[in-house]
Amino acid sequence: MQIAQPVIYDTDYGPFVDDVFALGLLANSGDLLDLKYVLATGENPSLGAQCAAKHLDLANRNDIPVGIGAEFPGYAQRGGVCSIPGLLGFALEERCSEGSDQPVDADGLAAVADLLENSDRDDWWYIVVGAQSTLKKLVEDYPEAADKISTLIVMGGNWCADFQPYPDVVAPTDETNIACDPAAANALVDSNFSPFDKIYYVPVAVADEIGGEDYIKIVEAANSGADLGAAATLDFYKAWSTAGRADPDLLIHLEALTYDPETESTPQFDACAIMLAIELLDDESCEDRLTLFDFDAVHFLEAGDDGLQPFPQAPRSAFSLVPESLDIKDSELPDQCPSLTEFSFDPADTPEEDMPVTVALGFTSQEAKDSFYAEMAERMAGTFGGTKKSPKCFKSKPPHFPKSTKGKSKAAWEYGQRLRNL
Repeated sequence: MQIAQPVIYDTDYGPFVDDVFALGLLANSGDLLDLKYVLATGENPSLGAQCAAKHLDLANRNDIPVGIGAEFPGYAQRGGVCSIPGLLGFALEERCSEGSDQPVDADGLAAVADLLENSDRDDWWYIVVGAQSTLKKLVEDYPEAADKISTLIVMGGNWCADFQPYPDVVAPTDETNIACDPAAANALVDSNFSPFDKIYYVPVAVADEIGGEDYIKIVEAANSGADLGAAATLDFYKAWSTAGRADPDLLIHLEALTYDPETESTPQFDACAIMLAIELLDDESCEDRLTLFDFDAVHFLEAGDDGLQPFPQAPRSAFSLVPESLDIKDSELPDQCPSLTEFSFDPADTPEEDMPVTVALGFTSQEAKDSFYAEMAERMAGTFGGTKKSPKCFKSKPPHFPKSTKGKSKAAWEYGQRLRNL
């Protein structure tokens, strides 16, 4: 029997709702991921920690400790929407202020360091779905603790072009998690600073909403009381939606108006990072659903860099750059990433000693994407589990050949099918 991988989860819970779904997914995936600690990073990490703790309490998972992490750096050091004072807001503030406070660690950084330093394992995983401000401080202030983290998984970045990562925004563009602290993101891909053996990035190209029958499973599990985790996720989603629709000054106002908690989720950015972790840990007989590409290095533009342009011109602070030496043809890219960004860099010109990164740029097929989101929904609903309708992992269906090809060879039949599809 596989022992679940110990994980630390770093989230900017509160302004955005994808953090809600990601926490619900992670807390309901104990078969593969053993959630040991939740850290809150953000403009108001104290309230973010209280939000996450109340979510976990409602899900009957108050066995998972929560702590207050670092604040984002000053606005002048940020990029994109994160650099505009007041724009992010905190849509879940009213919901997270209801009732009695839950216990959280006032110094989450020290608590995580203590957890790591007293562990006999040196293969911890750290999943961060917001700015990497807290993680940077962990490496700086507690290097021996950080050295016990082997794998870093980041939801962030955008190396793809010619698609819309957000409504009416055409890539390439900045991505919010990087934009809230580009300097921290650059530091953590610097081999002279970063202690990690392996770094994965899950950029915005893989994100989509959960809808149809998949989403209804979450609703049914929540409304029936069959799964407390699903109920907690839906509770906070509805609260976020109500607050976001009521306040046109919030960044997420249009998003809240667009998606209906009764029938669909919002686009799942952060939950995709959790799903990548699950895919890395699932049975060896399972097929990969995400297309992973090895980059020799990555780099992010920072405020104050030469050549930055005002919105909507490009490039801007927090843009994701590819190394000039990267040789990936458009024909090799998945459908979700029509082409790579035109913005590149020479690793020899950056102040960091850049290290390799593995980046998920999309899915191996539509069937794989459907399976990915179906499993995501079932885990959130607490219904995932190895039945015929809910297989333990993805295995693509073999090509279907008719029992009779009217005397044709299999190769001839395939050739005829290709001609029909031209």
